[in-house]
Order: sequence, then C-alpha cells, then structure tokens
Amino acid sequence: MSEPWKYTTALDFVDHWQSLIAGLVGFAAAIVVVVVTFGIERRRLERETDALRKSLAYELRLMVPRALGASRSLIEHIETPGAVITGRVVRYLSRLPTPIIYPANADKIGLLGSDAMGVVIVYSLVELARQAAEDLERDRDADNLSPASVAAVAGTLLDACDQARDVLRRLPTGDLRFDERDRELFQAILAAVNMRRHSQ
Repeated sequence: MSEPWKYTTALDFVDHWQSLIAGLVGFAAAIVVVVVTFGIERRRLERETDALRKSLAYELRLMVPRALGASRSLIEHIETPGAVITGRVVRYLSRLPTPIIYPANADKIGLLGSDAMGVVIVYSLVELARQAAEDLERDRDADNLSPASVAAVAGTLLDACDQARDVLRRLPTGDLRFDERDRELFQAILAAVNMRRHSQ
C-alpha cells in the first residue's frame, strides 16, 4: 500500500503540481493578453471615432454655409422680376463643395452612435438637392423652368441646413474659433426657416 504524498519543501510541492501550476499561469497570462488587447482596441476605436467626428465637423462647417447661400440665391433669383430661370443658372447657383470625408467613411458612420442618423440626413438632403439641380439642367424645359421646381431645390437645401443646426452642435471641432461662427450660422439658418414659414 502506497503512502500518501507529502511535500517537505516548496520545491517538492512545485514539482508535484507543476502541470496544474503551469496551466493556471498560462490561463492567467491568456486573460491578461485578452484584457490588454481589448483595452488597446477600445482606445484605437475611441481615437478613430474622435477623428471621424472632427473631420465631419469641419466638412459640414464648410458645406452648410454654402448650402444656405445657395438656397438664398435660388430664392432671390426666383423673386427677381423678369428673371429667366434656366437649368444652367440653377446648377450654377446651387453649386456646393463635393464632400470627401463622408463618402470615404460611409462604412464607419455607425461609430457616431446616436449622432449618425442626423449626419446621414444632412448629407442625403444635400445630395438630393444636388441631384435635383442636375435634373433641372437636363429638363426639356431647361430654358424656362417653373419657379416651383427651383423653389423645391432651395427648400431641400434649407432643410439640410435646418437639420445641420442640431448636428453641428453635437459635432464640435474642438476649435473655439468656430463657436462664434456657429452662432451666426445658426441665427442665419433660423431666420431663413422663419422667413419660409411666413411666406407659405
């Protein structure tokens, strides 16, 4: 009958249980690696999201004032007595900067969380207005367009600007110089929206 094992030194204990100890050490090391990897990935994702937010913030601050200006120009042209409204003029007045950041990062917009939908709506409305202006240029009556069809393009651009007010508030650039410009832009958008309501 064999006697139960008894260790007399720590070395004897380690020698007897070395497989179990090696397994526990390996398991602990694997957990540490996973935790560290997740931490690194989370920080990388946070940096990428922050960069995306700031890039879109700058691009929208370039595009939205131009969209507001285009909307105003189209309305002024419609209201000018005796003005001939042509597709070429509409296309010229509604020219906007071509977005670069948004199309290049369309697959990452979900990183913006609850702000993603607002960003998508603004860019979609701008693209809708751009497409409508191109369609009017190709219209069979492109040399004498109806004021209503041109007003629809102007209205879509203004809708994009109105939607952008909330989006821009939620996408700061981190540059304090833009705060004052944002306030002026929001006031101008609100004034244009109110003017449209009173004219309807």
